Amino acid sequence: LFKLGPVQSLCVSESSGASKEKSYSRAVTIQFRNEDESRDFHSAFEQWQKDVIQAGIHLPNGAIAASKSKFDYKIEPSSAKMYFHYYGQLLHQQNMLQDYVRTGTYYAAVIENRVDFTGRVVVDVGAGSGILSLFAAQAGAKHVYAVEASEMAEYARKLIAGNPALAQRITVIKGKVEEVELAEKADILISEPMGTLLVNERMLESYIIARDRFLVPNGKMFPSIG
Repeated sequence: LFKLGPVQSLCVSESSGASKEKSYSRAVTIQFRNEDESRDFHSAFEQWQKDVIQAGIHLPNGAIAASKSKFDYKIEPSSAKMYFHYYGQLLHQQNMLQDYVRTGTYYAAVIENRVDFTGRVVVDVGAGSGILSLFAAQAGAKHVYAVEASEMAEYARKLIAGNPALAQRITVIKGKVEEVELAEKADILISEPMGTLLVNERMLESYIIARDRFLVPNGKMFPSIG
């Protein structure tokens, strides 16, 4: 949905995508009687979009406009495909979970700072298996949004559902942090964004984008120093 003017909008219902040699779209122009009517319509549409994202419903043409995001500008499509394929494998997630120094350090950082998490909204950036989301919920978070772009999001849903005492406070959202929308702002961001020599894979950039998009003023980040 694109706003063309104070009382006119364009609704794109179908697109062949920019990956094809020729790209076609199907759209309809909506003319409103006044600005109030336009504003009410856009507010209702945004609320519907948030409900769709929270429910994890997949729309044929996506819940977000197909325009390029900041993620698309930082990495080639072929590299992104390989990246998400790699992190979508259970074996790789298992290897990370079995790194007890890494996993144990995050667990201690969350549980020993329980006062920061209790009653707060948390966003897990690049959630993977959802282990950090489970830690945050265990520390008393009011709600955790686990954002994961790879197919691991589907496994994370199952793993989290297997912990019913915590699952009701965790929502898994499949998508990139540069593109998804959340129903509310976060008090805390948590992530494991460090690559080889800190900056490899450029996950730190996504972590900063998530901060700018979702974190409330004076919110906290785990980690905050690299």
